[in-house]
Amino acid sequence: MHSFFTNTWLNFEILRILGTAPTGGADICEVLEAVSQIREGDPDSWHESWARQAARAEATALRCLDAGNRPLARGAFLRAANYTRASGYMFVGARPSQPDPRCLPLAEKTAALFRRGVMLLDGVEVRALEIPYPGGVILHGYLYVPTGHHKKDQGGGGKTPIVINCAGADSIQEELYFLHPAVGPSLGYACVTFDGPGQGLALRRDGLHLRPDWEYVVRLVLDHLEDYAAAHPDLDLDVTRMAVAGSALGGYFALRAASSADPRIKACVALDPVYDMWEFGTQHVSPAFMAAWTRGWVTDAMVDAAITTAMRWSFQMRWEVSLCGGFWGLDSPVAVLRRMRDFTLKGGGGKETTLLERVSCPTLVSGAENSLYLDVERHTGAVWRGLQHLPESKRWLWTARTPADGALQAKIGAFAVSNEWTFRFLDEMLGGVTV
Repeated sequence: MHSFFTNTWLNFEILRILGTAPTGGADICEVLEAVSQIREGDPDSWHESWARQAARAEATALRCLDAGNRPLARGAFLRAANYTRASGYMFVGARPSQPDPRCLPLAEKTAALFRRGVMLLDGVEVRALEIPYPGGVILHGYLYVPTGHHKKDQGGGGKTPIVINCAGADSIQEELYFLHPAVGPSLGYACVTFDGPGQGLALRRDGLHLRPDWEYVVRLVLDHLEDYAAAHPDLDLDVTRMAVAGSALGGYFALRAASSADPRIKACVALDPVYDMWEFGTQHVSPAFMAAWTRGWVTDAMVDAAITTAMRWSFQMRWEVSLCGGFWGLDSPVAVLRRMRDFTLKGGGGKETTLLERVSCPTLVSGAENSLYLDVERHTGAVWRGLQHLPESKRWLWTARTPADGALQAKIGAFAVSNEWTFRFLDEMLGGVTV
C-alpha cells in the first residue's frame, strides 16, 4: 500500500484523516496539499499545514452559509473542525501533565466548528446532551436521531435503537462522528457520542483524567438517556435496545461497560480492542529489562532515565509518553507505566478472563493484522477467548488481514467495511432495522 512518509506512525496519522473523507471529514486534495507541506520529524510543520486547511475550509463554510447553501456549509464546517483537531495533534507540552497552551483553544475551536456543522445536518435530529458527572461537572455529548422514513424498524414497536459510542485514548467525539454517527441514522439507529474523563474538553477544559472503570461512565450515560427519552417522547428512542461500541482503547471501554452486566446494554461492538494496557505499553521494551525492574533489580530512577533518554531521540516516543501522561495527569514515565496496569480486562487470582466472563450481551470483536500498536493474538485473541461462555450465535469474530478490509488499527481507512460489519451485527442482535 502507498505510504506518504517513511515513518509508519506518521503515515498512519495521515490515513486517519484521509479515511474520514467518505463521511465528510476531509477532502482528498486538501489532505494531499497538507501532506506536501509536512516535513517528517517537524511537528510544527504538521500544525501549520493543517491549520491552513482548517482556515480555508472555515472560510468556505462561512461563504456558503451567507449564500444560503446549507449542505455545502455543513460539509466545510465539518472539515474545518477535523483539520483544526488534527492541527493540534502533535503538540507536546513542557512536561506530560502540562499540555501545550495551544491545545485548549484549538479543542474549543474544534468543538465550535463541529457544532455549527452538525446542526446543519439533513434527515437527522441532532440534540446536544449534558450528562451529569460528580463534582458538578457536565460531560458534553451529542444525540443523532433518524427522522422521516429512516425511523422505520422491526421489533421495536416503531422506536429507534441507540448506539453509544466510546472514544479511545486520543480521539474525541468530534472525530468519532465520522465512523458510526455519520451513517447510523440513515440505517435506522440513533447514535450517541460524548467526551468522558480524559477525553476532549472534559480533559482540556474540565481537568478530568482518564479512568479504567468505564462501566461507571457509561452507566451515567445510560441513566441520562433514559431520562432524556422520557422527557422527549417525540424522538421515539428505544431505551430497551441500547448498544455500546468503541475502537482500540474505546473497545476496551465498551467491553468494560458490557462486563457490568447492566441489563440495558443489549449488544457490544469492540473493534480492535485493548485487552491489557500494560502489555501494550511494555511490548516494545526488552523483556529482561522489564523483568529486572518489576523484581526490584532496576530502580524507578533508572527506568525513568532510560525512557527519558529515548524520548530525546524519538519524537514519537516523546509524544506517546506525553499523551498518556496528559490524560492521566502524570509526569514520570514510571508512573505512566504503573497506571497502565489498571486498564485491563484481566481479573484477579491469576484468571485472565474474569471481567469478560461477566459479559452476557451479544458481542462483536475485531482484530487488525497490520495494527500499529496491538498484537492480534495478545489483544483480540485474549478477548475472544474470554467470551467463550457466550453462545456461538451471540459472539462474532472478524479479523481483517489487509488494510482495505480493515487491517489498520481502529479500522482506519476502512470505515465503510467497519460499518457494514457493525450494523449487520446490530441488525441481527437488536431485532433488525429497515429503512
